[in-house]
Amino acid sequence: MVEQLMAFALTCVVVVLVPGPDFALVLKNAPRGPGSAATTAIGIMVGNTILALLAVLGVTALLGASEVLGNAIRIAGAAYLLYLGTRALLEAFGRPRRQAAAPAPASESRFGFRGNSPFLQGMVSNLLNPKVAVFYLSLFPQFNLAPLPPLGQHALMAGIFLLTALVWYVLLVHALKRVSAALARPRVKRIITGGSGTVLIGVGGTILTKSLASS
Repeated sequence: MVEQLMAFALTCVVVVLVPGPDFALVLKNAPRGPGSAATTAIGIMVGNTILALLAVLGVTALLGASEVLGNAIRIAGAAYLLYLGTRALLEAFGRPRRQAAAPAPASESRFGFRGNSPFLQGMVSNLLNPKVAVFYLSLFPQFNLAPLPPLGQHALMAGIFLLTALVWYVLLVHALKRVSAALARPRVKRIITGGSGTVLIGVGGTILTKSLASS
C-alpha cells in the first residue's frame, strides 16, 4: 500500500505541474491585480473539489461511460476556452474602452458570477477541463490501496490530489504576487494576457478538433 501511495502521489505531482488551461487562466488574470490570480486559483480548487466528490461517488465514471455525454462536455469545455482566449486577445490588443461608470469593487468583480469574474472562470474552466476528468477516470482504477474499501481508496486518492493541487496553487500565487508590480506594467500585461489567450485558444481548438473528429 505504501508503494502504491507513493506512486500515486508522484503521479499527482506530474499531472498538477504540467501546464494546462488552468495554469494559463491564472497567468492571464494575474495582471488584473494582486488578488485576481488567487481568486482564479480558488475557483479552480472549488471545481477540483466538485470533480473529486463526483469521482468518489462514482458519478464521474458514469459520465465517462456515455460517449455522447463525455464528448458534449469536452466540446463545451473547448468552446469556453476559446471564449476566454478570444476575450484575452481582445483585452490585450483591442482598443481600450471608456468606462461610463465607476468599476465594481474588486471583491465583487473577483467573486461574482459574471463572465469576467476570475472565480467563475477558474471554476468553470476546471469543471470542463478534460485533463482532470481523464485523471479521475483513468488513474484511480490503476492503484490498489487495499485493505481500504473502494470508497475509502477513492476518497484518499482524491484528497491527495486536492492537497497536491492546493500546494501548487499557493506557491504559484505567492510567486505571482511577488512580481505583481512588474505584471501591472502595460506592456508586460499585454504580453502575458495575449500569450495566455493564445494558449487558451490553442488548447481549446485542439480539444474541439479532436472531439468533433471522434463524434
